[in-house]
Amino acid sequence: MKGKLLWLILSCLMVAALVLSSCQPAPAAETDEEQAVTGKVVEKEAPVTGEVEEEKEVIKEEKLATIATDPKYGGTLVSVRTSDVRGFDVKLMADYSTTAIWTHEKLAKGDWARGPSGTGEVSWVLPGIWAFEYDAPMVAESWEWPDSETIVLHIRKGVYFHDKAPAFGRELTAEDVAYSIYRKLLDPNSMNYMTKDEDREGFTIEATDKWTVVIKTQERLQGSTIQNILAELWMYPQELGDGDATDWKDVCGTGAFVLTDYVVQSSLTFERHPGYWLEDPVNPGNTLPYLDSFRQLVIDDASTRLAALRTGKIDQYRGVEWDDAEGLMRTNPELNYSRYLVHLAPMIWMRLDKEELPYTDLRVRNALSMAIDRDALIESYYKGNAEKFCQPVLPCGELGDIFVPLEEHSEQTQAAYGYDPDAASALLTEAGYPNGFKASIVSTQASVDLLSIIKQMWSEIGVDLELDPKESGAYNSIQRGGGYDDMLLASETGIYYSVPLMYLDAFVPIYNRSYGYDQYVEDYYTENILAFRGPATDKTLRANLRALLPYLSDLRWAIEMPSPYYYCMWQPWVGGYKGEYSTGRGWWNDYPMYVWVDQDVKEYHTGQR
Repeated sequence: MKGKLLWLILSCLMVAALVLSSCQPAPAAETDEEQAVTGKVVEKEAPVTGEVEEEKEVIKEEKLATIATDPKYGGTLVSVRTSDVRGFDVKLMADYSTTAIWTHEKLAKGDWARGPSGTGEVSWVLPGIWAFEYDAPMVAESWEWPDSETIVLHIRKGVYFHDKAPAFGRELTAEDVAYSIYRKLLDPNSMNYMTKDEDREGFTIEATDKWTVVIKTQERLQGSTIQNILAELWMYPQELGDGDATDWKDVCGTGAFVLTDYVVQSSLTFERHPGYWLEDPVNPGNTLPYLDSFRQLVIDDASTRLAALRTGKIDQYRGVEWDDAEGLMRTNPELNYSRYLVHLAPMIWMRLDKEELPYTDLRVRNALSMAIDRDALIESYYKGNAEKFCQPVLPCGELGDIFVPLEEHSEQTQAAYGYDPDAASALLTEAGYPNGFKASIVSTQASVDLLSIIKQMWSEIGVDLELDPKESGAYNSIQRGGGYDDMLLASETGIYYSVPLMYLDAFVPIYNRSYGYDQYVEDYYTENILAFRGPATDKTLRANLRALLPYLSDLRWAIEMPSPYYYCMWQPWVGGYKGEYSTGRGWWNDYPMYVWVDQDVKEYHTGQR
């Protein structure tokens, strides 16, 4: 990011600079008016005079003329992705790596009308948030569980597959839903196959009539089965049989869009599904989608993506870093935007399974954390665009009942997030490292600037940090396989359902990158979280997780860096959009089915319709 190399140039003055910056007054708090801004359409109050009022009306009319307002049909929305799709069949890979979000549907999803474009109860910016209270029925009109071993799905009438092979536009029935469940959980070729024989015992799926599916499962698995089926099951036509839909031309679902063209490493093109059933939940009576077509361009270079947004070649771009966003606001003031806290916090992981390393001592881990001046980092490195404490759960709206503020954690954890190099040195001396020690950290090339600052800070307590940056392919291989001997800088999600996995032995090295083990966490997870994954106990699950968070923080298995804010930016001709990203678990980037393109506004800004 621009300007960050200054830290390296001034490394010899780092300590003094950080001390001075940490003593500066805190940045002024945002006003209520600023907090409410998701774009730049803000009307200031002015003294009431005829002349001023007339001017205000003219300004208002001009803004309305250049910003999409009422829903309109037609047009093409163009978005961008940083890498190509990995395939097209969710049986074989994660759904976010495919086109399923636009071409297929699930039994339920998060309610768009309760997000920013509707009532604003939910932000819909975090990937994978799943809570039944915010769900809306989709392919399943309703569901019930009459006893602890039964799940009954009532299938919606009037849902049609795309008019292409193998379904040729026919209506979806309970048989398709039963087939899709089998395909996901019982097909040995599925990535979600129930591999344990004891889990498959007694598990049955039956379409009892054209619109009803009855599932039988073990009592201990009912909750997780409900979650797997309602939140993570995509509908496929039963005509596929034992086959796969690996060719893009074979993609056939009931979703809002039909995949009509695919150019490898270049673009994906979707056209409106004319038989789509859903009405706009924010504007009832309007059938969806509004768009005639939707395109995704594959652009792996960040500067090229920014240029495409700046010149109007793409209509939306999520993941803009704060300094780039500030530049776009200057060059393209017509752009709308929303700011969000990234859900992946940078974390320094330490190998706790190696007795010869100093990190097995909690005093060492606390010392390393206390030797980082996070406030100075936020002020000088991120220019205020970051938060200091975002773990183990992100401090965002949907997670407000789970997140525990820093001041409610133990004195030990509060001290670990403060900056006190003298106390850190004392802890190292107590732990037997009065002169510090040498350490090595694996990271990506992009993290070198940040880690150079950490290196300088840690040198003040005698810790000599060697940076070992890798190119992306090598780094990913090391991260996934646990091929690091000392430290690793890797981001970890603050989404609630993934949090315990960071502390469980079964998830080394996928989530538990420090290779730690704690019996209390193992037992608590089994008794109070794993056993409460069903919808009837969702609130209990969330309460149990909140109760565990202070204990997890005290473990200090990883050292949290500040979590930066990012921006979502979109063109003024995109209507019905407020920066939404994921409406419920597994619905990443599904916003094209709800938004519209105002051709008049687009022509006003670009001269093109």
